[in-house]
Amino acid sequence: MAAVSAEELLDEHLDVYDTRTGLWTPDHGEIELPEGWQLLPSGDAFVSRQVKAAGRYWNAWLPRSRNRRHRRRLGVFAPSEAIEAAQAAAEQTAAKRATARKHGEASRARAEERYQAELEAAIVAYLGFADEHTELAAEIAAEASRRAAAVGSGRVGRTRTISLEQRAELAARAYIRHELTTYEDDLVDREVWDDDFLYREVKRSAQAEVDHLLARHRGT
Repeated sequence: MAAVSAEELLDEHLDVYDTRTGLWTPDHGEIELPEGWQLLPSGDAFVSRQVKAAGRYWNAWLPRSRNRRHRRRLGVFAPSEAIEAAQAAAEQTAAKRATARKHGEASRARAEERYQAELEAAIVAYLGFADEHTELAAEIAAEASRRAAAVGSGRVGRTRTISLEQRAELAARAYIRHELTTYEDDLVDREVWDDDFLYREVKRSAQAEVDHLLARHRGT
């Protein structure tokens, strides 16, 4: 593939690979870095966004190799002036952005607390335990909501594709199955992980235990 002048590609947001023999792009082959450009390493999201907003940049990558299964982002190649301007803006706004981050973190924490309280209340409502079992209901709801709503857990409490009531039911049943039935012990004792039929039987039995526990503790 014939070499292409970098000047012809200044306004394209290329994927440029830093190889042992020089810079290379999938579409244009070997290429040289434009005069006045440099690498901005990954690491500062604010500076990177500012540089990209300025318009001209190429994405910089380290290619795959025998010891590296996936390409690795190095940062962006961009005009030195744009990088220096972005770094200056980062310094000037550092204190303001730090304050905004703290406010954002506090706001997210309050939102998570409100959501966990909503899920906990929904679990209590789903359980519908009789008055003499309110303490157990509160314990189940508190632990089930904490686990199901843990940020980054991927558990049922984090999904928004089903209703709050459905999340509460699934979270409550999962907690009861794991903590208040023989489910966990049966999985270990019967070594069922590699046997689909046995695993389904253990889970079906545990679900029946959950139903039985709910029936015993609910009001009539």
